[in-house]
Amino acid sequence: MLMLRGWVGYQCPICTRQVGDFLAKANDFQAAGTNIILVYPGEAALVQSKAEEFITGKTLPANVHFLIDPDLKVVNQYNLRWNVPGETAYPSTLVFNRQGVVQFVKISQSHGDRSAAADVLPIVQKLK
Repeated sequence: MLMLRGWVGYQCPICTRQVGDFLAKANDFQAAGTNIILVYPGEAALVQSKAEEFITGKTLPANVHFLIDPDLKVVNQYNLRWNVPGETAYPSTLVFNRQGVVQFVKISQSHGDRSAAADVLPIVQKLK
C-alpha cells in the first residue's frame, strides 16, 4: 500500500513520480502475486475530484487499485497523519502478507525519501 499525500493544495510531483515508478513495475508485482494499493487522502468535499485529476492519463493494470480516503480515516487508522498546515499524511509504504500482517513499513518524514518499486519488489517476491 502506498499512502500518498493526496490533495495538499496541489498535486504532489513526488507522489506522481513514485506512482509512475510503481506502475512501470506493475507486471513484476503481478508476477509476484501482489496487488498495489494507492491511497489518496483528503478532505471529503474535495478528495474525489482531486483524485480523479491525479489519476487522469494513468493506465492502471488489473493489480493496481486506486482508492480515496475521505477525511483521512485510513491515514488516522495507521497513525500516518502529518498534522501540520498544508499536509495530510506522511508518504508511506506498507507491505502486508496474505494474512494482513505488516511485513515492511517505510514512513517518510519528508516529501522525499520514498520507497522505490525496486526496493519493495524483492520484499513481495519473498512473500510469494
